[in-house]
Amino acid sequence: MTLIVRLLRRLQAVYFWSLDLRRFRWVLLADFVVFTFTGVCDFFLTGGELVFSSLIRIAIGMINLVGWFEVRKYLKTMVTSLAPWGFPSVIAGQASSIPMLIIPFWIEISGYLHDFLDFVVLIIPAFLLFFAVAIPLSAIIDHKGSLTLTWGLVAALVPFAGLLQFWYVTFYKPDHERPRVNVIVELDKVRQHPGDTQMRGTITLENVGTAEVAVLEAVYAVTGHTVEPAGHTLVPADVRHALDKHRATWDDESEYKGLLKVGRFIRRGGHLTPAQKVKTSFVFDVKSYPREKLRLTASLSLINSNAHFDKFKPCDPIPNETYECFQTKLPPQSLIRYLLGDGPMAQISFFQPTETVRVPHLVTNFLALNWKGDPGKDPNSQVNALDPFHTSRGVTSSVEFRVDR
Repeated sequence: MTLIVRLLRRLQAVYFWSLDLRRFRWVLLADFVVFTFTGVCDFFLTGGELVFSSLIRIAIGMINLVGWFEVRKYLKTMVTSLAPWGFPSVIAGQASSIPMLIIPFWIEISGYLHDFLDFVVLIIPAFLLFFAVAIPLSAIIDHKGSLTLTWGLVAALVPFAGLLQFWYVTFYKPDHERPRVNVIVELDKVRQHPGDTQMRGTITLENVGTAEVAVLEAVYAVTGHTVEPAGHTLVPADVRHALDKHRATWDDESEYKGLLKVGRFIRRGGHLTPAQKVKTSFVFDVKSYPREKLRLTASLSLINSNAHFDKFKPCDPIPNETYECFQTKLPPQSLIRYLLGDGPMAQISFFQPTETVRVPHLVTNFLALNWKGDPGKDPNSQVNALDPFHTSRGVTSSVEFRVDR
């Protein structure tokens, strides 16, 4: 411990003992500008969970502004010679800045793309973090720093509130507030004519969660199948074939006869507020033969978000005929994440049913905007790794109906 203290004193001697108070006051002013500007931007541009974080940053900026005024007032008198850590407001402001200045580095380290612009953006927080750590540390070593009870509480509670907010939105919320939507699909016979049947499909959605849910994609599909032979007993090979992890569910002996109807029952970028229920129905005609059985499948890709998305554009390169693919940039959740967060993007693919995979399905990948790798193999496919404010969930529900009786 003694060796550490000696080392710190030597580091102090290099710069901080000779630190000019007239120059240091501009560091306080820079803290005020940076924290207030980012706080106001996030408060008005993003809102939501960042309101509290924005207010904390604005408060930190104001504390450093108080320190700037105190140093400025002292420099006009110069009765005695004081170090920067001789002002309680300066110590409180610099100590409060530490947690918020660490966050940009955490975002960059946890990201996947590190370009020159990211390092340029990090120069300012690195410069301010250097002083934010050194000033309180120098006050402890020098034993000349003075903190009143009020400023001591500010120095303790403001960083704690910032860390608590960061923990909530980064770790707790993504794990405990995922999209929760009930999906009910129904197939009913409306009327029957010789040789054909009029059917009605109904899809009911209800947001049973506590957060507003945005819809990246919501597609229904009706497929036709024959009825499997009556009394057919499965052998072990059939069981292994049906439970193959690479295959979709509903894998039975029925023969796939084609895709009869497909559509979207909620627009891309639409929202479901908590407790909101949406019901969609449609009618269609079907020949009883050779399609003896109908299967209605509803697939959704959901994400927690109260912001509006960019336009959905076709994926690049253009997919082949077996699936449709669209992509959109996720809305930024804060100014610093917009600058350092790699530009998270959602890529949604709708796969048509085939002879081997008889259920249409959605696949949603989340990747960095400039990422050129395979999203299915890279950890970029996890949305929380790119932006923990967004939490996602896919939902699929199916129902069958016999039309030959």
